[in-house]
Amino acid sequence: MDMWFDKWRELCGRVLRIAWLRRDVRDGAFLVALAGIAYALAHFFDLPRRIFAFALTYQHLELDDILFVGFVLSVAVPIYGIRRYRDFTHEMTRRLRAEREARMLSGHDHLTGLPNERFFSQRLDEHLAAMEHADALAVLVVVLGGYRRVFDLHGHGAADEMIIDFAGRIAALLREGAVLARVGGDVFAIAMPRMVSLDEPAGLAHRIVLAMSEAFSINDTGVTVGVSIGISVAPSDGMTSTVLIQRAQRAIFRGETDDHSSVRFFEMGMDAHIDRRVLIEKRLRRAVACDAIVSHYQPLVSLDDNRIVGFEALARWNDDVLGEVSPEAFIPLAEEIGLIGVLGDHLFRRACADARHWPGNLFMAFNVSAIQLKDPDLVDRILAVAAEHGLSPARLEIEITESVMVERVDEARSTMTRLREHGVHIVLDDFGTGYATLAQLLSFPLDKIKIDRRFVTHVVTDRHSLVVIRAIVGLAKGFGLISVAEGIEDPEQLSCLKRNGCTQGQGHWFGQAVPAAGIEAVLAKNITTPSPRYRPGTKGESGTVIDVG
Repeated sequence: MDMWFDKWRELCGRVLRIAWLRRDVRDGAFLVALAGIAYALAHFFDLPRRIFAFALTYQHLELDDILFVGFVLSVAVPIYGIRRYRDFTHEMTRRLRAEREARMLSGHDHLTGLPNERFFSQRLDEHLAAMEHADALAVLVVVLGGYRRVFDLHGHGAADEMIIDFAGRIAALLREGAVLARVGGDVFAIAMPRMVSLDEPAGLAHRIVLAMSEAFSINDTGVTVGVSIGISVAPSDGMTSTVLIQRAQRAIFRGETDDHSSVRFFEMGMDAHIDRRVLIEKRLRRAVACDAIVSHYQPLVSLDDNRIVGFEALARWNDDVLGEVSPEAFIPLAEEIGLIGVLGDHLFRRACADARHWPGNLFMAFNVSAIQLKDPDLVDRILAVAAEHGLSPARLEIEITESVMVERVDEARSTMTRLREHGVHIVLDDFGTGYATLAQLLSFPLDKIKIDRRFVTHVVTDRHSLVVIRAIVGLAKGFGLISVAEGIEDPEQLSCLKRNGCTQGQGHWFGQAVPAAGIEAVLAKNITTPSPRYRPGTKGESGTVIDVG
């Protein structure tokens, strides 16, 4: 019996606790309690008898109704007032909590919980304002390499997990008083107040680099990435948060890579470098809009009999303000700021228009970047432009770099296969830079391999370069491909490449790139004998024989 009573008591207690959580139950209980108190007070002061006697005395005024209404109001008004006061306090509490959360979110990153750029800048300015004459402060900007690659290959969730892991690794290395913030997608910032010597930020940067040696676990796969760190120091590099963060970013700019880590302190000369880059970008946008970048053409020569077999279209830019700008400076920048598609289309159209005036046995080689290969309409545009200018696809060579063999491989392979099906020849440019494996090389439809100029430059003096060139030439012969040496500068290099079986070459020894108007003079110079039509990718090449020695 006691057991059943205990269970009943427990059940009743649970029901009461659950019921008491409901607002209407609490209000009802309060109303009953207030009515009971009013009833008790009425009997304590003998109010019913007194009210009755008072009503009899003033019967003609019908005060009994007035007194009844007053009694009801005396109960209802306090209940209403108290309830409205509770509603008001609850609403104010909710608003204050929401404001605190909003301030928290406005100053912190939602993914990592770290301070954001705004909060970091405020704290940094506070530390700078509190600095005394002999104090120093360091700002480190840390960029996680490979974030975009992980995002593209594994998705948003995997990239977020890597950011959270990375933030945790950095936080574990910080000393007391340091401030860590996430100021961008893959960019973090650290403030180190009360710095004693430059060894402190350098040591922290070194520890962060070491922490990156441990691979990130992404979808059960180990992914190793690099980290780039730029460091600025107050007061020597600036005394405001904006300047210090900007200069730390500038320190990092030239050393940033995806796979390798780097640490750089800001130097005053970096400002000039970044300012020039900004100017180049501004002028580049104008040049692309005005079609100020043109194609020049460098001859490619058969090394067997010194005959020109085609020309490679090379971008040239001579700006009114900057003067002559190297392609190594503006082509990567065009890729970075999204202009390479427009620029590439313009140059290809111009090159096709020029090539239609060449003898029919010469091909035109054109470089296509990895970014352009991602465009699903690239093949259709290439074929349409070639047809518009009456240029056979068989006279086109599209040059790609090794990087396309490791980035979006399936898309690149599909694009190259379609081009080759229409007669366009595919050339692997700068082979030997270390991106592609032999298996990847075998899986792509290629016609030529171009040996990187770094090996050609040292082929006479460096045994290792010679070994690499022999290996590449042997590989090309084994696969039935043509080998082309870039950057031939002197007769010793040419002789060495001939002896080791290289098929074609280009470089200043044969002639610099010339504008379209200069090709006729090049072709008219020292022509020895005519020859049948040349088709790249076939053995026993033939073309116009020109003495270029």
